[in-house]
Amino acid sequence: MARAPASAPAPAPAAPLPTVFLTGPRVFARQLAATEPTPLRYLGVAGLSAALSGVAYAALVSPAVNLAAGLAGGVSPVATHATNVLGGTFLTLFTYGLMWGLGRLGAGRAGRAAEVYGASFALLPPLYLLVTVLALLTPDSAWRPDAAALAQAGENSRRVQQLALAGLAQTPAAALLLAVTLLGTAAQCALAFFAFAVLTGRRLRAAAGALLPLLPALAVGFIALAPVLLSR
Repeated sequence: MARAPASAPAPAPAAPLPTVFLTGPRVFARQLAATEPTPLRYLGVAGLSAALSGVAYAALVSPAVNLAAGLAGGVSPVATHATNVLGGTFLTLFTYGLMWGLGRLGAGRAGRAAEVYGASFALLPPLYLLVTVLALLTPDSAWRPDAAALAQAGENSRRVQQLALAGLAQTPAAALLLAVTLLGTAAQCALAFFAFAVLTGRRLRAAAGALLPLLPALAVGFIALAPVLLSR
């Protein structure tokens, strides 16, 4: 008697796209729960957001860097632009690490904080691109210090750059970057709460996973923007 052919194993369920998190964090969590935990699954999303945050910050402050280099010399503006990109990228990745660690502490292993917060960074790339475009389109008249202030600063490159940053801090691009950095972080944590509530089944654990990273992440965002904010 011939044996019946063995049935093929059911394919593993596909992980949800990070964009699902933005439109329905509960739906995202239910789909994620059906998959094997993979902490680095959405690392690429966080990495892309980090790189674009560095580009956005460098684009915002680049006029100040170029003006200081043109009037007072000093460090190569190309090297400074690269440092600004790398610095912004590092601080955003550090923020992701904070969210991962503190979210795991609050929501526990069941909350899968690395994946939840990694997917949450899908919120930010379009906003960082918008900041970059606004910064590049900002006219000199919106930020450039007056001639008397520049004459008083002379060849003091740090003073020239501070004057320019004070002007740039008043531009729409700076306001948008501040909003993206602070309100975007708050939105990430708020959305994470709903995902954690499904994954853990406990609202208190979900609240801890969402709230524990919030203030530290906001603090890192403030540090990232401090050169502009403190120049006002």
